[in-house]
Amino acid sequence: MRIRGPRPHRGRFPGSSCVHRRVGRLGGTAARALPGAAERACRAARSRAASLRHMDARGPAGGMPRRAFLAATLGGLAVTLAACTDGTPTPTPTPTPTPTPTPSPSPTPGGVPAPEAFLRSRWSRDPFTRGAFSFDAVGSTPALRSALAEPIADRLVIAGEGTSADAPGTVHGAYAEGIRAARTIADLADEGDRIAVVGAGIAGLAAARTLADAGHDVVVVEAGRTLGGRLRTVEDDAFGGPVVLGSVFASDGAELRPVLAEAGVATRPFTPVVEVRTPDGSVAEPSPAGWDAIATAQEWAAGNSADVSLTSALLRSGAVPISGEPGADGLSPRDWLVNALSTGVEPTTGAAPTRVSAQRFDPDLVWRPTSRVVSGWTALVDRLADGLAIAGSSVVTTVTVDDDGVSLRLDTGESLRMHRVVLTASIGVLKTDTIAFDPPLPLLHQRAIGVLGMGASDVVWLAFDEPFWRADAAAPTDGTESDVTEGDEGGATDEPAAAGASDDDDDSGADADANVFTLVGATPTVAAWLDVGVDPRRPMLLGVLAAEHARRIAELDDDDALAEVLAALEPFATG
Repeated sequence: MRIRGPRPHRGRFPGSSCVHRRVGRLGGTAARALPGAAERACRAARSRAASLRHMDARGPAGGMPRRAFLAATLGGLAVTLAACTDGTPTPTPTPTPTPTPTPSPSPTPGGVPAPEAFLRSRWSRDPFTRGAFSFDAVGSTPALRSALAEPIADRLVIAGEGTSADAPGTVHGAYAEGIRAARTIADLADEGDRIAVVGAGIAGLAAARTLADAGHDVVVVEAGRTLGGRLRTVEDDAFGGPVVLGSVFASDGAELRPVLAEAGVATRPFTPVVEVRTPDGSVAEPSPAGWDAIATAQEWAAGNSADVSLTSALLRSGAVPISGEPGADGLSPRDWLVNALSTGVEPTTGAAPTRVSAQRFDPDLVWRPTSRVVSGWTALVDRLADGLAIAGSSVVTTVTVDDDGVSLRLDTGESLRMHRVVLTASIGVLKTDTIAFDPPLPLLHQRAIGVLGMGASDVVWLAFDEPFWRADAAAPTDGTESDVTEGDEGGATDEPAAAGASDDDDDSGADADANVFTLVGATPTVAAWLDVGVDPRRPMLLGVLAAEHARRIAELDDDDALAEVLAALEPFATG
């Protein structure tokens, strides 16, 4: 089916006459309309107006072909930047996306031309996310995630990708957790209870939508100025359409799939095919040496009762030291271990191997990216938010739980008194003192928050006049325009070919063009480059930054960040 995806609304939302659905301070006088059917939205908001009246002002207080399929090495891209956040990446102190000034057309010294456009995310700097997604740090277990999801005093439930024992760090995991939390709260609630959902990321919106559709009185309290959290999508004419600054891939999930279909989220089959380059630009024959060493380390770790970091397991298992003697191609087993860690482990977890659980790390646990979201996530966000009472720019600083209900203190000094609350703050936020809990969270909840990790991962979008990185300068074969599929014809899928793609169009053959580029022989600044410019009129690259490189570059201004990522592209300039 040849279609064009719905155009997102420049990161904002279409108009509505209902001022109860607004991006503005909770309790403030200014109101800005949010998306949806105005009449139904107004009726829903008016029916919940009583909730807003309960505010008070109590004061502040394995061998591979030359171009190998990217299986283990980029398995983590499915979890990268998954949603369910208490906020969005656009608070005033840390604006996201971050466009650079119009670049100079002159080429860089390394032969990489200046891009026509540049956008990036900076999730680790966002005070409302404090990172991109959770990961299994040393000592993490699924039981800890489940414990964090347990109700507190039958009044408060924490939800998000961080509480998902089955699919942490994924969009569908976050969505399912939002629904789970809503059902839990609904079972606990009495008739007439007022319920607040803190956070308008995918988990928060899923929770609120579920509760509202069941007839509950619910209000969403969002810290940021926009909805969707780490599903952040912006419209940029320089890129010719929507730019996804959060999760680029649509992972499969039984509960999410029909919602994608109903929202009309357009996806394109994407079978990653990797080409590895050396720093001088030569194409390298991939070696399994690095992943073999990691497998040895994990086999050793599995036989120990106590968990250790992947780095420790590499050392203690004898997998390291590994030979640094270069072969005929100039590359050593050590080089390939660095490649596996920097282009596989780090993008998967958003963390250095010194922090990653040797027992829990397994790229096969995550859903591999086989469908890329090409229309952006805005249509899904709009559908979930339609008709909800939402208060934006309302930062919750204190959550007080007592026998009668829950009080939410805002940074304005105002309070919102509710009977039950679903809290969708990220693991990164929960690790800080951004939100105080009175009384303190139960010890098992505290332990889960302390042990689980929050990964750093960002995306960098670059648009160029010419696809200099392609050997034949043709569009990559990750699908033609006819492969663009709306959710109702299959939506997100984890099969090799999504609905709408023929066998000829699938890029899973050995001769498929590379659409993912990685580096060996040096530690890469950018973990992987994805060729996503299937439209020859606008060649585009998507860079994935991970772990400490993501954190470091997030601290740079736009000019310095652009200089770093362009330098990282030099080995891929074919000349």
